[in-house]
Amino acid sequence: MVRKSIAYRILGIFLLGAVFISIAITPSSAKPLTLKVAGISAPEYRGTKSLFAIKEVVEKETEGRIILDLFPANQLGDYTQVFEEIRRGTIEMGLIFLPSQFDLMLEVGSLPFLAGTGEGMQKQLSPGSVVYGIIEKSLDKLGVNLLRIYGDGFVGVGLAKEPTNPLKAGMPKDAMIRVAPLAVYKETAEDLGFRTTSIPYADTYSAIQTGVCDGWIGGSSQINYLSFRDVIKFYVPYNCLFDQTAYIVGKKVWDQISEADQKVILKAVNEQADKSFADSKAEDIEFQKKLADFGVKIIPIPEKEMAELAETIRNTTWPKLEKTYGKETLDKIKESLK
Repeated sequence: MVRKSIAYRILGIFLLGAVFISIAITPSSAKPLTLKVAGISAPEYRGTKSLFAIKEVVEKETEGRIILDLFPANQLGDYTQVFEEIRRGTIEMGLIFLPSQFDLMLEVGSLPFLAGTGEGMQKQLSPGSVVYGIIEKSLDKLGVNLLRIYGDGFVGVGLAKEPTNPLKAGMPKDAMIRVAPLAVYKETAEDLGFRTTSIPYADTYSAIQTGVCDGWIGGSSQINYLSFRDVIKFYVPYNCLFDQTAYIVGKKVWDQISEADQKVILKAVNEQADKSFADSKAEDIEFQKKLADFGVKIIPIPEKEMAELAETIRNTTWPKLEKTYGKETLDKIKESLK
């Protein structure tokens, strides 16, 4: 009887220990995985709002297994710094511009007149397209996973002075504008008829204000309204380039996340990415109206002239970009547009 009693006690202790071990390793009691997520936009921009929407869904549907710690407005550094830190694993995720100094192929989503509508741009910048595949492959080589591309909207030109011949590509505009230090921006602006200068983005406002340059290309009507309305007097919605950022995550951390939780993250990101392209059109209309109400003159481009601009730029600018992106790459993209 004594031996049986001792055996039962030992068995009871063993079973109790097994229960504690089982509880300790269940997903619900595991330590949450916290991911630092960097954003480049201020809280009032819809891109930043999309991150908060993703955070809410992911944390709820993973039951707290994944925590997204958001740092908008360049709190963790500019997009180049953030990209490098995501590669290293010190920052896990981000919604940022893709810095092409790591690979020029990261610029191909910005080819001029890649599409003429938001719906067309969504097709070109979503999984399954040639352009998306090129960007995804480039990021993969750099140790970064592309989750989706976010549509910020078509780019226009904000100016302190009225341009000459605004509706004709190649005709002098009698204005010098700031362009990003990318071949695609410089060549497109110059083929539209502008003189260009490469000024750091942070200095663009003061450069326009002091007359160092007459305007800039590189931002949607929203950015022109929120950041430049006090120094521009004209806005031309050329819609020749499409502003975009990307939801990215480091490959190493992504591989640590369970397949089930990866699906939750991807679903939340896909919803916001799809919404971004739909929202970009309505937002463009809204902020062009706000610019006009503020006193900025909008120079609209009729459909016929827009089609002529697109044809001229594709025929003139794209061949110049072959030396940057390669003829084979551009031919492949052109073929996919048919």
